[in-house]
Amino acid sequence: MSNHWGINLWNWENELGLKCVGLPEKAFKMGFTAVELPMTVPEIPKKLVDEIRSLDMEVSLCAALGAGRDLSNFDEMVRKNTIKYMAECLKSAEAVSAKVFAGPLYTGGGKKHRLSEDDDKREWELAVTGIRKVSAIAKECGVRLALEPLNRYRTSVVNTAAQALKLVSDIGEENVGVHFDTYQAGIEEDSITDAFEAVLKEEKMYHFHACSNNRGVPGQGFFPWKDLWGVMQRYDYKGHITMETFAPGGFDAGWVQPQKSADEIAESGILYMKQHDWH
Repeated sequence: MSNHWGINLWNWENELGLKCVGLPEKAFKMGFTAVELPMTVPEIPKKLVDEIRSLDMEVSLCAALGAGRDLSNFDEMVRKNTIKYMAECLKSAEAVSAKVFAGPLYTGGGKKHRLSEDDDKREWELAVTGIRKVSAIAKECGVRLALEPLNRYRTSVVNTAAQALKLVSDIGEENVGVHFDTYQAGIEEDSITDAFEAVLKEEKMYHFHACSNNRGVPGQGFFPWKDLWGVMQRYDYKGHITMETFAPGGFDAGWVQPQKSADEIAESGILYMKQHDWH
């Protein structure tokens, strides 16, 4: 197995911008071999592009789907604007040689509702057709799309790995797979390892976020990290293993931080993984 250990810059900053300059190099010196960019805006500052290009690191992009960004929205203008945002993100992916665009690309974060059966089917079909359109753009950019199930407090569209696999199957595009996040799965799955294995078995694991139940890093909390690693070994997963932690005020940041500082969060995560020979 040959993986790249990554960290999302959300660990330090809540917005993609010039304040992120210097963070990839910091992560590289800590031992990370991949960096994930939080695409709160679709354009990556040139200074950050230049820094990433100067480092021997792989890159992934993580979508930020707040208000007005939702591929399965019933409002056609919202859907068009979302495709425009994603197309611009994919253009930025080319600039930093990113090969994965991950996140809940099928929906907008915070969209939680109970629909009639007809509207539920309509929402699903809008997700399918929307991702297919983005998939065509992604193919031109050499990027794979990784669809992330979110917990019930963030969306009502796709909550489990099984739902994500069905969505991927309905989309039917080779460059569309699943983004598995242990934090999200820990809220929704009956067995986190079984759900993890189901995605790997289908060869649809395109991206992996390794996060503890308290939004900390591997080694913290009660998730069965050794079991998850054993499943990855069994299926020879070669993709990124990325820590997605949040600075205060970020998406899933808690009121009680797992460590005292962002640097401590990053360092403790990479140290645990290296000590357990997970690389």
